[in-house]
Amino acid sequence: MKAFLDTNVVLDFVCKREPFFDDASKIFVLHEHGEIDCVISALTIINSAYIMRKIFQKSEIATVIEWLCNKFSVSPISRGTILEAVQKDSSDFEDTVQYYSALPYQPDVIITRDKKGFSDLNIPVMTPAEFIERSRK
Repeated sequence: MKAFLDTNVVLDFVCKREPFFDDASKIFVLHEHGEIDCVISALTIINSAYIMRKIFQKSEIATVIEWLCNKFSVSPISRGTILEAVQKDSSDFEDTVQYYSALPYQPDVIITRDKKGFSDLNIPVMTPAEFIERSRK
């Protein structure tokens, strides 16, 4: 199964944000064990670096970014991706960009804590808790 991870799930893990860290950690473990193949977008890395600067030193951020790039496929954000998102006229532009960047990887699910940002798009969306519960069945 291929899963696209939204920025909030990545940040929950790398920043150990409570009460979300445990569920995010389980997703990362499933990926590490090869039970799911996770994809993140270039936008996730950029936005994560911006948020992490408030709690990590520059060298720590660089280490996290390198780790993310080595652990996950990273979907690019192109001019076409941005234009597709603009033309969709969705309620959440950033999440729509994420969605269009994920499409070439054909994910089976988008994992996010912000389901409403992806509600009018065509890939199933689950929270980390929902995905973990489903993967147990």
